Amino acid sequence: MFYTNIQNRHWNQRKLPVNQASLTSKQPEVEDIKAKNSQLAQVKIAEYISNTQKIYYLERRLFG
Repeated sequence: MFYTNIQNRHWNQRKLPVNQASLTSKQPEVEDIKAKNSQLAQVKIAEYISNTQKIYYLERRLFG
């Protein structure tokens, strides 16, 4: 016998109403996190470019 239980599946559950007040109160926090992530990404990219340039310069002198 095969038995399929769909009682706990996501398409069978009731959707809860979204609380708009909680979303708007978290908006500044989300923006702060995005700004920090953006700054970190810019620092990492600059570091990567700098390291790449140094490696290119050193390999050029080594094998040139």
